[in-house]
Amino acid sequence: MKLRQFVAAGLAAALAAVPILAQQGPPTVTLAGVAKKEAKKPYTDYTTRARNMQTGEISGTATNMDPDANFSITGLPPANYLVELLDKNGKIVCTEGPFNMTQQLLKNDIDISCNKVPVAWWLLGAAAAAGLTAGIVTATASPSQ
Repeated sequence: MKLRQFVAAGLAAALAAVPILAQQGPPTVTLAGVAKKEAKKPYTDYTTRARNMQTGEISGTATNMDPDANFSITGLPPANYLVELLDKNGKIVCTEGPFNMTQQLLKNDIDISCNKVPVAWWLLGAAAAAGLTAGIVTATASPSQ
């Protein structure tokens, strides 16, 4: 009789936890930091957004940074992200990243700084170098007439 009561109590506890687990939903990512090095006052004129590196789509936006140039983009699905800083006209001022957010859910120390070469330029340079190398190899390998 005690075994039945024990199993019944355990089953009741497990079933009571199901609604709580169902309400949580899938995990979400938060990207946060500061853009004081690149934004000018008033910082509230600037926007930050997270671009999914696999799809190229904008996954989240934080409009109007706080008066200290802090931003926080929340509710993102796990992915690799590039954070973009935009001025009040919607022009990209600077990018930071990429950030691999597939294994962690919070990155709160992002410091947007354009004093380094942006990732997009590295990718463009690598593509150009690969094309140039392919052209040289093809020209050297082709038989002369």
